[in-house]
Amino acid sequence: RLLFAVSALLLVATLTTACGSRSRELEPGTYRAILELPGGELPFGLDVAQEEQGMVLYLVNGEERVRVTDVTVAEGSLTATMPGYENTLTAEIRGDKLTGEVSLLRAGGERQVLPFRAEAGRTWRFFETPATDNADVAGRWSVMFTTDQGKESPGIAEITQSFERVTGTILTPTGDHRFLAGEMRGDELHLSRFDGASAYLYKAKVDADGQLVGEYWSGKTGHQSFRGQRNPDAVLDVSGVATALKDPAVKLGLTFPDLDGQRVSLSDPKF
Repeated sequence: RLLFAVSALLLVATLTTACGSRSRELEPGTYRAILELPGGELPFGLDVAQEEQGMVLYLVNGEERVRVTDVTVAEGSLTATMPGYENTLTAEIRGDKLTGEVSLLRAGGERQVLPFRAEAGRTWRFFETPATDNADVAGRWSVMFTTDQGKESPGIAEITQSFERVTGTILTPTGDHRFLAGEMRGDELHLSRFDGASAYLYKAKVDADGQLVGEYWSGKTGHQSFRGQRNPDAVLDVSGVATALKDPAVKLGLTFPDLDGQRVSLSDPKF
C-alpha cells in the first residue's frame, strides 16, 4: 500500500508538472483578443501560427491580416513588435489565455499603454450570439465629427453589411481609418480595429430619423462624438489640406538606389 501511495503521488506530481509546462507554451490557433480603451473593449482577431522561422502573429480586422514576425516566446511570456512601428505587445501565457499590455509610441516619444487579453478558440468579435433583427446601415454616409472641445471635422463612412456582420472604413480629408470590422446588434453599430499601429473603437446607434449617432475612441486619449446621415453622393473637400511646396521654383532633390543598386534621382530625364 505504501509503495502504491508513493507511486500515485509521483504520478500526480509528474502530470501536474507536465500540465504546468504545457500551460506556459503559446499554442497556435485563433484567439479573440481585446484591448481596453476608455470607451470599453476593443476586440480584434489574433491568429497564432507556427511557421518555418518560428511563431508568427496575424492581426485580423475583416479582410485585413497584418503579419507580425518579430515574435519572441520564452519562459511563459510573449513579446511582439509591430511591423513598421515601435509598438509592442507583451503578455503572460496561461494555458489558452494571454494577459498583458500593448504599448503604443505616440508623438513626442510618449507611450500609451493599453491592457490586453486574449483567449484561444473564440472566433466572434463583439458578441458571442449574433442578433437577427438588425438595422441596415450599408452604404455611404456623410459624417460630422466633434471633438470634446467642440471643433468639427467632416468624414465619410463607407459600410458593407451581411446580416449582423459589418465592415468598412471612415474617410477623412487627411486619410482613412483602414479596415474596420464589427457587428450590428439591433439598432446599435459596433466597429473596431487594431492593426499594430492604431486602435479604433466605434459605437453608434441608428436614431428615429435614420441617422447614425455615436462616439469614436482612438487609443487612450482620442475621443470624438459624431453624427451621420446617408448620402450616396457624399464627397470630401480636401482643398484646405492640399500639399504644396512653399516655393514652387524649388525642386526636390531626392536620390536613392533602386532594387538593383542603381541610383535613381528625381532629376533623371525620364522623370
